[in-house]
Amino acid sequence: MKIGVNALFFQHPASGTGQYMLHLLEALHEIDEHNSYVLLGPQPTATDKTTFPYEVKPVPTFARRSKNIQKLLWEQMTGPAAARNAGVDVFHVPYFAPPLLPRVPTVVTIHDVIPLRLPAYLPDRKVQAYMQLAARGAHKASEIITVSQHAKSDIIEVLKLPEERVHVIYQAVGEQFQPVSDPETLARARARYGLNERYVFYLGGLDQRKNVPQLVRAFAQLTQRLGDPDLQLFISGNPDKQKGALFPDPRPVAKELGIEQQVICRFVEDEDKPVMYSGASLFAFPSLYEGFGLDPLEAMACGAPVVCSNRTSLPEVVGDAALQIDPDNLEQFVDAMYRVLCDDTLRADLRARALKRARTFNWHWTAAETLKVYEAAYQRAHTKA
Repeated sequence: MKIGVNALFFQHPASGTGQYMLHLLEALHEIDEHNSYVLLGPQPTATDKTTFPYEVKPVPTFARRSKNIQKLLWEQMTGPAAARNAGVDVFHVPYFAPPLLPRVPTVVTIHDVIPLRLPAYLPDRKVQAYMQLAARGAHKASEIITVSQHAKSDIIEVLKLPEERVHVIYQAVGEQFQPVSDPETLARARARYGLNERYVFYLGGLDQRKNVPQLVRAFAQLTQRLGDPDLQLFISGNPDKQKGALFPDPRPVAKELGIEQQVICRFVEDEDKPVMYSGASLFAFPSLYEGFGLDPLEAMACGAPVVCSNRTSLPEVVGDAALQIDPDNLEQFVDAMYRVLCDDTLRADLRARALKRARTFNWHWTAAETLKVYEAAYQRAHTKA
């Protein structure tokens, strides 16, 4: 087969979709000795990590005046036409933007349907119209890939797609996510972010479903119970970057509870993430809704003890390697963090379980399963023919 890939997100390689593409393509390059690949994008790639040939297929000049129009036209017209002209047998769109009129058999990865599940994530009519178009386009796709059983259930329920066309393929973490134990490396990283030796760490976004203000409330009760003014809550992110009801600022909650000096909000650079996970006394993740849950998996791969929500896909990811809590139950949340911080045996057990669990998620497996879906899409098209 000749497989084409919509490489639009190579313009944003650090994004979730960009990272998914990079890791998947790297693994496909390592395991697939039979098929050929071509990456198609509307602009030159912003990353030099392209293993396969990359072809630029610009959208018409009039569309370049607006990023939104350019993106839409690429997804619905230029990209599918480029796939057909490139002679591909299967076209993979690695995010929720399937063409309404596919020119070749198409595989679409739908990481989640959060905008269709949570009204706050459909802020205006333009976004609503875009999501309706994507939902209709999903019915034209030959096969759908998603990243958890929970996401599959949502996709089937919300998009009304037949179960046999939706395939669950878990993601994995990059090789850089490993335990860091060197004391000097850990100390330098803490100094960069103004941290003491003991800190509770959160990384994963500041939008509404992430439930970060609840984490601040739990931390306030935790520090009161511990009587430890040196313990800090380190929240990765800059609340000044995104504002409004969809991005509740956790700092006023910290100030109201009198712990503003113990709560640090700073964006963590990618190269520092493994160090910050490794050095954390625990990683806390009270999210209300996840399509997968890559952040707690990264934390576990670095050996961090994890306390996380028991909602949506998270139990699939963490298994028995984390303490799962009802994120709406503040007392349960505080108790779980208190146990981890005060029980050396529990903390060591969680670290060991986390490392073992994280190793079960592997990009080579993800790539092999994705290949099976490409083959299913190819076979479906030729069966119809």
